Amino acid sequence: MADHVRTGYLAGVFDYCHEGHVNIIRRASGECDALIVAVVADNFASRYKAQTIRYDEQWRLAAVEALDIAQHVVLVDNNDHEPFYREYGVTHLFHGTDWEKEPYIDFMGRAAIDRGNIQIVMLPHTPGISSSQLREREMPTPGEDAD
Repeated sequence: MADHVRTGYLAGVFDYCHEGHVNIIRRASGECDALIVAVVADNFASRYKAQTIRYDEQWRLAAVEALDIAQHVVLVDNNDHEPFYREYGVTHLFHGTDWEKEPYIDFMGRAAIDRGNIQIVMLPHTPGISSSQLREREMPTPGEDAD
């Protein structure tokens, strides 16, 4: 592996994988040589997300994989991302500006990020795209009948 390979890591629930998510995955991919996208498992996402997760982890994982942008798509079932940071040699951690940088670093594991000398890159949120607003207008959950 080359000495200056930039390996990115982007974690999210991706419920559902909308245009804003696709944009941030593309932007992150454009800023690194290899991108790992971590889809947060149902069990963990339900502990910190206020809203109900509508699409199960397998559906969300398949949706991100189908984009064919990331080199690896993984399922993370807790908030311990360090094993992925080490396994893939992560050099850059990406997230949207819908989070403040310092709280995000704390959430993603400040000690692990410091140990790995991982750079944090906050990418601009896609204007006019809100997961909450889209969820309110969203089509039925897979398996539900539309009215």
